[in-house]
Amino acid sequence: MTDKELSEKLHEIARAGAIAAARHLAPELQPIIDDFNAGKANLAEIRERAAAVFAASEARLDFVMKTQRRMAQSLGQLAAQTPGQVRRYPAWRLVRGGTRREPRNDWEARWLAAGNATGWQGACKDDLVALKDSPIWGALGDPSIFRDAIGNSFPPFAFGSGMTWQRVSRDEAAELGLVDG
Repeated sequence: MTDKELSEKLHEIARAGAIAAARHLAPELQPIIDDFNAGKANLAEIRERAAAVFAASEARLDFVMKTQRRMAQSLGQLAAQTPGQVRRYPAWRLVRGGTRREPRNDWEARWLAAGNATGWQGACKDDLVALKDSPIWGALGDPSIFRDAIGNSFPPFAFGSGMTWQRVSRDEAAELGLVDG
């Protein structure tokens, strides 16, 4: 990945975070906007009400920022790969990257749906492992397949998932039938 491509992707991540924050706040801000447009509140009242929404939504905004930070980490991991590293570690394994109070238990079902959507190209059916260039990674983050997906072909694939990836050696990828030994 070139510096320009990395910069463009980081800007895309920032825009996605801003859009996500706006989506989270939109239901609470809409009545305020409607009251202003209808002349039911003056600008000072609108500012005060909007400030209260933003103050109450600090936890949500923090959640969006953590998601953006994780996206940037994954993108940095991708950008730092050399051709030699890709040869030695040609695949990723989808794993839980942290603890969750209530972890989602649907990742095997998501893997199955994403694999079916992509014809299992470069991906295992019996293990959450796929080649680094497999389309399954994009399918895991596809909002047209999963309602909570972010649109990434890299972790996090969905908000609050806690899922990430680990590199898989060429020997293991060969054992799984993904590459020639």
